[in-house]
Amino acid sequence: MSLEEQSKIHKPAAGTVFLLIGTVCFASKSIWMKWAYEMGAKPDAVLLYRQLFAVPLFWVIFWLYRPTMPNGIKKGDRWRACAAGVFCFFLSPLLDFIGLNHVSAMVERILLMSYPLFVLGFTACRDRKMNSIQDLFAMLAVMFGLFLALGGWDTELFRANRIGSVFILLSSAVYAGYLVLSGPLVHQIGSIRLNAYGMTAAGAAMMLYIGIKSTIGINIPIAAYPLALYGLFVLIAVVTTVIPFVLILEGIKRIGAQRAAAISMAGPVLTIFFGALFLGEQLQPIQAIGCGTVFFVITGMEYRKLKTGKNK
Repeated sequence: MSLEEQSKIHKPAAGTVFLLIGTVCFASKSIWMKWAYEMGAKPDAVLLYRQLFAVPLFWVIFWLYRPTMPNGIKKGDRWRACAAGVFCFFLSPLLDFIGLNHVSAMVERILLMSYPLFVLGFTACRDRKMNSIQDLFAMLAVMFGLFLALGGWDTELFRANRIGSVFILLSSAVYAGYLVLSGPLVHQIGSIRLNAYGMTAAGAAMMLYIGIKSTIGINIPIAAYPLALYGLFVLIAVVTTVIPFVLILEGIKRIGAQRAAAISMAGPVLTIFFGALFLGEQLQPIQAIGCGTVFFVITGMEYRKLKTGKNK
């Protein structure tokens, strides 16, 4: 077998392995964060340290890859990338981290999976075009699944998940808005440059947020944590943020975006498995039905989009 033939075999295999590891790392995010909360960390502090450790690493990635732009970066692209980063890396995760403090990692991951629902709605508003009947039925099915995942007719369970679910659904909506608004920007300046600029802007926004809260008398513990917790902050930044980005990027280069998206659909299942294995979390039967409904409907929507080559 020639070297060229070996390369054709090893390249897709390596891409699949990279994507699988990246998906596992990203799916473990909620588990690491739950551990940080159990050790006394506040959601704001987790996000702050995640950004402080991730920002320089994203610039290292930028330097290593040295992404080129044949036509040069257009005026205003940097500011648009920074604005997109504030939504994607600051506002959306801030809402998610706050919500995760009130619900299980299993429920949080399923709620986050609802973002295609918001993408459909935002895209319809942007294009001033009604969604298809098939999409409307899918949206209704997802909303019903979310209702069951939060407890359904079990009022006590539903009430316990209510506050956290509001924050996480808002996080999902913000992320969907980011996808709709920044889609063309990814193609214009590339994901590496977009992430470097965006994470830096998000870090600045986080510092401003901390400063405003401190000014109005809401102090956030930053330097009063045990040393082990700072190590956990590093792991959250590196293992669940930077490493998945690099591995998924390398995986996409080897097997393409469509196959990469298909593999990444395993993320919610992995989070549920990790939640049961490492946190001892359990879903009530009605929640399991709801989570299954959301997973299969959203997976079906994403698969249909990939199969038809439709890019919302």
